Amino acid sequence: MNKPAIIVAAAALLLVWPALWTQPASAQKAAAAGRAPAPSSSSSHAEALYKAYLPLLSSSARLPQAIGYLKANIYAVGSYRATIMTLRLENVQKAALPAWQDKFYADGVQRELTGLYEPGDSLAKLAGKTDNENLRLLLRGAAENGYKLETAEGTFFPVIDYAAYRKYKMYVLDDIRNYISIMAVESDLPSSKDNGLTIAWAEVASRALAQESFIAAYPRSNRIGTIKSLYRMYEIDTFYGLNNTPLFHYDNLEMDLEASKAYTAVLAKNNGQSPYLEKLDGFMKLLKEHDYKLTDEVEEYRKQAAPPESPASSQPLAAPQKE
Repeated sequence: MNKPAIIVAAAALLLVWPALWTQPASAQKAAAAGRAPAPSSSSSHAEALYKAYLPLLSSSARLPQAIGYLKANIYAVGSYRATIMTLRLENVQKAALPAWQDKFYADGVQRELTGLYEPGDSLAKLAGKTDNENLRLLLRGAAENGYKLETAEGTFFPVIDYAAYRKYKMYVLDDIRNYISIMAVESDLPSSKDNGLTIAWAEVASRALAQESFIAAYPRSNRIGTIKSLYRMYEIDTFYGLNNTPLFHYDNLEMDLEASKAYTAVLAKNNGQSPYLEKLDGFMKLLKEHDYKLTDEVEEYRKQAAPPESPASSQPLAAPQKE
């Protein structure tokens, strides 16, 4: 090779070297071997997937297609777009839910479900049990739209199946990952039915702590309002119980023994910074001074700790009210 050629080659190498240094290792190897680097995940491709998804949310009638599309493509859009896509799906499900509940409230539907239903039956299982084609279509349609069956006070109604959202957790941002976990727990086992607790007192405290942690960690989350309402409900449950599961017995005003044991164990187990635990600790210390009975002092304390006025939307998964 002559001298001018050597100089040109050296100059070219100097120009290429910094670019190689800043590329990923795979791209450096490909360039060194004289090959074009393999294409990486393209933001334009992710944006195209995202834009193709939006029309599926324009009508609740397309919810099944939207759910299928999200399942198939959420891995390829990045955490930011995945989060928006997931939350928009939830928004459409929430908006469509009252219409689905109205369909279930029809007298014929309630009557048939009462005859068919056995504890633990899913929408799909009930659809397989009935000979009524219209009922079968209703049940299957509700399931395909992302709902599950709930019962309360002898009434059957659909709610959002948040357990199905768990498949999206690994793709979304941290706050929505935690939001899904909280809501899936509520979906799997609602805390109350028929105006009574369906979970243990310790679980009431555990869920309240999880919600409190969310509020502290993600004060600007898109779903902070929902979690605050949920936490407010659990605060009231903690200090009051429910009508059919009161914290203090109606006859002698003594604290429920299981609640006392549970709260004592929760306080012994958790010693981190928590306004909820501080209020609960003060409550239990005061109760000990008053032989675990509901006195005027105890009543005043809990009114300050958790004012009993119900928030506008304190029970997201409760049975809806019929008009």
